[in-house]
Formats: sequence, structure tokens, C-alpha cells
Amino acid sequence: MHWLFVRALFTAIAIMGPVAVEAAFVDPTGRSGEAPTLPQELPQTPPPGTLLPPVTPAPKGEFIPGLRVFIREIKVTGSTVFSPEELAKVTAPYLNRELTSEDLEALRVALTLLYVNNGYVNSGAILPDQTVTGGVVSYQIIEGSLTGVEVRGNRWFRPSYFQKRFSLDGGPPLNLNLLQQRLQLLLEDSRIQRLNAELRPGVARGEGILDVRVEEHRPYRLSFEYNNYQSPSVGEHRGIVVLEHQNVTGNGDVFTGQYGRSRGLDPLLDFKYSFPVTARDTTLSYQYRKNTFSVIEQPFEELNIDSKSDIYTLSVRHPVYRIFDDCSVLRKYDDPGGRCDIFLELTGERLSHKTTLLGEKRSLEPGAKNGRSAVAALRPALEWVYKSQNQVIAARSRFSFGIDALDATVNANNLPDSKFFAWLGQFQWVRRLGFLYVLFRTDVQLANDPLLSLEQISVGGRYSVRGYRENTMLRDRALITSIEARLPLLPLMRNALGIDLANYGFDYLEFAPFFDFGRGWNREQQTPPPQDISSVGVGLRWAVTIPALVSVRPQFEVYWGHRLRKVFNPRDSLQDNGVHLQFILGFF
Repeated sequence: MHWLFVRALFTAIAIMGPVAVEAAFVDPTGRSGEAPTLPQELPQTPPPGTLLPPVTPAPKGEFIPGLRVFIREIKVTGSTVFSPEELAKVTAPYLNRELTSEDLEALRVALTLLYVNNGYVNSGAILPDQTVTGGVVSYQIIEGSLTGVEVRGNRWFRPSYFQKRFSLDGGPPLNLNLLQQRLQLLLEDSRIQRLNAELRPGVARGEGILDVRVEEHRPYRLSFEYNNYQSPSVGEHRGIVVLEHQNVTGNGDVFTGQYGRSRGLDPLLDFKYSFPVTARDTTLSYQYRKNTFSVIEQPFEELNIDSKSDIYTLSVRHPVYRIFDDCSVLRKYDDPGGRCDIFLELTGERLSHKTTLLGEKRSLEPGAKNGRSAVAALRPALEWVYKSQNQVIAARSRFSFGIDALDATVNANNLPDSKFFAWLGQFQWVRRLGFLYVLFRTDVQLANDPLLSLEQISVGGRYSVRGYRENTMLRDRALITSIEARLPLLPLMRNALGIDLANYGFDYLEFAPFFDFGRGWNREQQTPPPQDISSVGVGLRWAVTIPALVSVRPQFEVYWGHRLRKVFNPRDSLQDNGVHLQFILGFF
């Protein structure tokens, strides 16, 4: 058996060359054909929500006709929002002069308006019963709070989901602007169709009750997908079934399950469960992914190359910063209404990969032992996102620390293993420019040591450099950049031909020219050619929503890329001819 393996392998190398042999193998994680995690679409205008009205102001105090009193000092107690200096600016015009009962009431109203004008709509001042002695008068501030949240119309969400989130901004003191921002965040949730809220007075002064009316989308979705976003060496034509429930227990938890297969992949299994552990949307996620590959391209099919990979992922993600209408210098160059989000994420991951050749365990990559390699890694990440109606800017920085744990592969002699350090930087910018919008994306990976294939970055394919097959290069280090313009055709057809396809359910129809570039190289090991690839091309994207008892949404995209650098491939495929296509039939 051993002599047959050696003879077959050397025959393949002699016939096809080392570049072709590299093309026969795939990214063992199976992630190279998946869309980037950073947002690629401009935010849609959220459904309208009722502006929260102020509660009924406190009643005026009773006037005592003919009252006159000389005031030398005004004491204001109970304020936690404004400093003594800020309060003094309001009280200063009333000092060291005679005040009537109308003047005392006017000062009470002025102190109340200081709160109301800054969003504290159910806070205010009262003038308690007192005897003015020594020219000293006292005002008391009652800072309002949210004492109840009543939810109606919810079907899948538990009432507590909304109650906990609105209560975060319930004070005391209750601020209307913060409640409005919380409402806006909830409106951006794709599971919520409409959300209206109204603030009304409670039983006691300073109490507020929020009435919330919610309409929800169905939380479950089923989709059937076909694409050729997989390496032809294991069958580029891939079918995937995706089942998702976005609110399993009513607490905002999400379960997603995928099953996929191709001629050389059976099965692809991917299960993920995410659960918000706090009302501030700190989210805990667990994911398991399994890939079972068989190389089917000639002449490698005769070698019976099989590989299996298992990936276990546990991560926690927390939004550490969220601010509306102010994002430093960006506000000067963009329309009002943009906002910034900053997320921290910590991920622990274990990846394993096993390879057999002619039925025997064989190591086909440096660093593997008896056909097996494994990685254990901790990955802290920081993500920054800016969104407005005109643009989305997102940046993500992730560090990977490989560790010797969980039976991970450890080697001597500087061979690739689980002890490594790598950095992945991602940047994406989507900008509306008149009638079209432009998408710019770049990814950079750097590593201080040679990496196992489980950690290498893939260059080539739909989401890196179009016009080339998936996994054209697997490298320790890489730079990938892409710029794409998307031209909406629906307005052009409506204006030029008088045909409004939106009336027939079209969500979008876009023409998309692009330019892609990728460069990859290895750390402390020889880098086989090519080291860089690039392409130009065009694409067409469309989606239609067919409303029914269960809505149906077909989506289709096709891209064709022209290679600017020739690369030899073992045989022709759609990818080798520059074509990348996908069709999704979704039910929701």
C-alpha cells in the first residue's frame, strides 16, 4: 500500500505540478465560502415608532395674595443631575430682592423646565410648605422614575424582554432621550416589525408608566441555498438547508442549524445557539461545525484523500459603548442621526483536522502528526461600527493566541502547531454616492509563526478574489482588498421605461462592477506561486418578496471575474471560468 501511495503522489506532482497539488486541498474549516461578518448593507429606515410624549406636568402651587418676602438665599435639595453651579444660574435672578407668590411659582417652573428641557420629563421642583426665616427659601427636586412597563401585542417575545431593557433607562431620574434611544435600538431588531411606546403618569408624583405596543415578525425561517462557493476539488456545487428560530424561549435567544452537501462534501453540519445573558445584550454563543471532505478531482480522486474537521466555539460578546447623533469628527461629514457602537468579544475555540490517503492516516501538510492536527486558541476581538442612512463604517481587530491545551498539536523544529500568535484586521465601508453605493473591504492577517492549515487564510473565491477558484491560496499571511459599486436598476427602469418592478415584489435589482486583489505569503516557509492574484468583473443581484401566509423570498446573485493574473487549474469548472453564483429560496 505504501509504495502505491508514493508512486501515485509523485505521478500527480509530475503531471500537474506543485501549484495544482496545492489546489487539490481545501480550507479544512469550510469557512472560505461564507459571507463576511461585518455589515455589508446600508441600514434600512426602521418602521415608525411613536415618539414618547412628556407626562402631565406637576400642578401649579397655590398663590397667597399679597405675599411679599425678601429672599437672600435659595436652597435646592434632591438634585442628582445638575451641579450647584447650574442650579445657581436659574436661581440667581431671584436673589436679594422681594418676591411675591407669583415669583416663587415662576422660580419653581424655571427649575422644573431645567429638567424637562434636558429630557427629564417627569422630574421637577416643588415648593414645600415652610416658614421663610432669615430670607432663606427651600425648593425640593423630585426626580422621576419609570415604575412600570406594560407590554401588549407580543406573541413570541416574553414581556420581560422589553421590561428589562426599558428599565435600564428608567432612572431615577428618568430621561426621555435615553428611552427614545432604547426604542430605536429595539426597532433595529429584525424580529420586531413595529414598536410604539407612550409614557403616562403613575399614581404618585414623579412616577411614570410606559405602555408598549409591539408587532413581531415570525421568528422561524427556512431556506434552501445553492451556490458554487466551495473548492472544485471537493465539488463546487453545494446545497445547504438552513433552519433558524430567532426567539426560541422568548428571551431573544437564536438557534441556527445548517446541513449541506456536495459531491465531495457529506455532510456539512453547523449548529449555533446564542443567548442574551443581560438586558444590555451581552450574548453568549456556542457553535459546533463539522466538515467531511473527499477530493474528487482527477488525478487526485484515485488517491482517496478524505479529511474531517470538527470545530467547537464558545464566545461572549458585549456592547461596551453605544451613542446616538454624535460620533466625533464623522458627524461633520455625514447626515445627522448616525451612531457608534463598540463591541468586545472573547472566543475560545478548538479545531481538529484528520486526513487519510488510500484509507491510511497520512499527513499532507507540515506540522500534522499521523494525519491529525489540532488547534486550541483564545481570540479576543474589538469591533467598531458607525451607521447612518448614508454610510456604514466597520472595523474589527482580532488577536489569536494559540495554546497547548485540549490535546492540541505541539511540534519542535519550528514546524506549524497550536502555539502561535496571529492578528486579523478587517475594515469595511459602505457609502451612498448619489443614486448608487460603493462597498470597500479589506482583510489583513499577520502571524509570527508558520500556521497549520486550520489557521491559514484563504485567498481566491467569492468573498476574497472573484474570478479564481475557492482556496486558490492558503497562506499564513495575506492581504485581501475589494471595491464594488452597486447600481440600483429599479429606479432606472421606472424612470426610463415606466416599469416599476417594486409593484411586483422586487426588493432590489442591482448591477455590480468590482475589482479584487489578494496577496498571500508564508512565514518562514517557501511560498509557492502565485503570491498575488487580482481580477475585475461584473455582477447582478436581485431579490423578490412574495407575500403570502408564509412569505417566500427568492434571492439570486451571479458574478463574473476576469483574471488579471493567470493561474493554472487542474480542470475547468464554473469558478475556473470566473463565474460565482448563488440562489436562495427563503420562507419566513
